[in-house]
Amino acid sequence: MSLADVVSSGLKSVSPVKIFEEVIDLLGAKDITEAGSRYLRLKLLETLVGEKWVRDIFTYFENPDLIESIAKPAAIPYHPRQLAGIYFKVMDKTVEASAYLGEEMGSEAIMEMISESMSSALESNYNAALQTILNVWRGSLPPDLSVAQAMGMRIDSVDTKYATSILAPTSALPYTILEALTQGANQRLQQLYTNLDNAYGELIAQKNAIMRSFLTAFSEFYLTLINDLVFDSIYFVERVENYANTACTIILERLTARLDDLNALEKRHNVNRVDDETYEIMLLEIQADIQALSETFDRIKTEVSNLISDYISVIDAISEDIKTLLLNYLADAESLVNTHVNSVVSAINSLTTVSDIKAKVKEIYERIRAYRECGFDYS
Repeated sequence: MSLADVVSSGLKSVSPVKIFEEVIDLLGAKDITEAGSRYLRLKLLETLVGEKWVRDIFTYFENPDLIESIAKPAAIPYHPRQLAGIYFKVMDKTVEASAYLGEEMGSEAIMEMISESMSSALESNYNAALQTILNVWRGSLPPDLSVAQAMGMRIDSVDTKYATSILAPTSALPYTILEALTQGANQRLQQLYTNLDNAYGELIAQKNAIMRSFLTAFSEFYLTLINDLVFDSIYFVERVENYANTACTIILERLTARLDDLNALEKRHNVNRVDDETYEIMLLEIQADIQALSETFDRIKTEVSNLISDYISVIDAISEDIKTLLLNYLADAESLVNTHVNSVVSAINSLTTVSDIKAKVKEIYERIRAYRECGFDYS
């Protein structure tokens, strides 16, 4: 059978009306007709109801009291009955638009417009009100990894069973949850140890400052005392010198006088104006006076030597007392600061937070791993 015969046989089996419709559709006349019809319907809707009809759709969202004036709950600006009323008002507009424009165009003109162009506008009011109501009774959004990290930042005060109940619904893998917990716990440890480290550093800086101030003050005090002792020593030497000069001057004067007496006696004896017996007696008297002056001079030397020795002993004692006093003050100040420093060091050394946090993190991880039946063993 030829191709012409096949086509002729097919045309005979189809009605002429159907063939006409297929030809019209093939030429695009049907699309033009439908487009013209939709345009006429749209103009009819615009002429009959106007743009206020469209604005009314938004008015219900803006002022739900137009639907039903009822007291709103404290949590949201919509009453649940108003939400239902808005739904039916939108459906009314949809059906009304379908009557003018046809079902497909009417439903898309309203519902698709609300779905697309109003989705963001309604997200924080109508949709949010509906979401708030549903979440009160059935809110079920699972936590994300930020919750695990936040819980790790206070892990030392969190119960492991409570932490497991919070983190088990998290969608991440067990070891990913472990990493988030570890990051938070590490920040917690840094917070704890940073405060102690800062306190330790501040105490050491204060100790150094106190030691420097003490040493500076003690140096100035010691120099002042040394200056006072030097001036006192000069004054002491001057007094001893004056005393020794006065004593020696008196002794020398008396020796000079006795020497003059001896010379005069010798001359008188040589000219026989003094007999031998008197001469001998007077020589003995002069000798006794000279001996007494010699003993006086020796006594003065001893006295001056003793004064100097005693003064030096007193100076040495004062210097030793000053040195002991300064060292004691310095030791007391250092001991006071060391007490605080040692308390901070003891607090750092006695911290068991690291091991406790490790144990808690591991326990939470093992519980989640047991739920999931997967994950690595880090024991």
